[in-house]
Amino acid sequence: MRNFCAVTFVCVLVTQSTSYGQGFVLSGLGATNRSMAGAGTAAPLDAIGALHWNPASITALPQSRFDVSAEAVFNRNEVESRVGIGTPFEFGGVTSSDNGAAVLPAIGTVIHDPNSIFTYGLGLNTIGGFSVNFPGDPTNPVLAPPAVGGLGAAYSRFGVVQVAPTIAAQVTERLSIGIAPTINIAEAQARPFPFSAPNDANGDMMFSYPVGIGSQPTWGLGVQVGAFYEAEYWSMGMSVKSPQWFQSFKLNASDELGMPTPVEVVLTYPLIVSWGVAARPVDRLLLALDVRYVDFASTKLFGNSAGFGADGSVTGLGWKSVFFVALGAQYELTDRIRLRGGYSYSQNPISNQDAMFSIQAPAPYQHLTGLGASVDLTSNLEVTLTWVHAFENSVTGP
Repeated sequence: MRNFCAVTFVCVLVTQSTSYGQGFVLSGLGATNRSMAGAGTAAPLDAIGALHWNPASITALPQSRFDVSAEAVFNRNEVESRVGIGTPFEFGGVTSSDNGAAVLPAIGTVIHDPNSIFTYGLGLNTIGGFSVNFPGDPTNPVLAPPAVGGLGAAYSRFGVVQVAPTIAAQVTERLSIGIAPTINIAEAQARPFPFSAPNDANGDMMFSYPVGIGSQPTWGLGVQVGAFYEAEYWSMGMSVKSPQWFQSFKLNASDELGMPTPVEVVLTYPLIVSWGVAARPVDRLLLALDVRYVDFASTKLFGNSAGFGADGSVTGLGWKSVFFVALGAQYELTDRIRLRGGYSYSQNPISNQDAMFSIQAPAPYQHLTGLGASVDLTSNLEVTLTWVHAFENSVTGP
């Protein structure tokens, strides 16, 4: 049995859109899978991507391996609002979020037992999230001070890290099945916190939402199952990842006077169904196609109907379920160098009429492309570099 180690120095996501992610579900993990634009359900190329998209596919990796990846995310979020449209009193502005760069780690390891039908794996990955950091802006009505009806400065951060111990069995020469319990830890912050009733603690008759950034890590559980079929020149895979059910997210918020106002919210990570096919039409060339269904509509909070409760709290964001398509290709330039490219398209989970409710949870990018290359430095060490670009997109609504 030969062991293999792959190291990714940097995987860069340059986002020119007004959002962070495809919903809050990352479209791919690790530099190799990112360079394929997320296509990997039937094309296991590294431990990270195989473990994440199809636990059964780890049996097809040629040897035991350990992969580590670090992705630097540079994204640009903007929000524009206007009031008094079509009147002499019309005014509005555009405000940019000051997010800085985020680093998303990904780790995967796969262990083959040559004397057994079983293959074992472990993934430790950031699988989703978003972040905005809008300053208060008196020229932008939605970010104007609460005293004049705006939100004021708007900040949010949500991230999910997942641990996935995995076991797969090659039940026939061509068919494998796999299962992975998924253990998640997440953190959510929001300022203001719109999912709780606004308060008028200072008595000025101008109500505002609590400030909810004093959060604690929250645990969640789920499971993923998959199947993988490999023929001589093609392969096919399918996986189902259950919703990830979390405990209530509890935050130590404060009212207008700075007095403690504990708040909590319940949310879930969506069900994901993935199907993929891959083919080797000629020597050295691999083509992969993934079709994915992400069930945002059934999630708590994100899928709840957008609107306001009787107490003024926001009831949900009204996100829709979406389909995602990814195309990827790998060409073995030499025995030591592999080139990759990919393109993906996702439907937008945010409808125009509900755009206002997702200012703190933007998600409209739809078109993404990736390019990458891997070089074998030794027979046991591979280095990969990937560049990913999400094209500009926006959601407009009342």
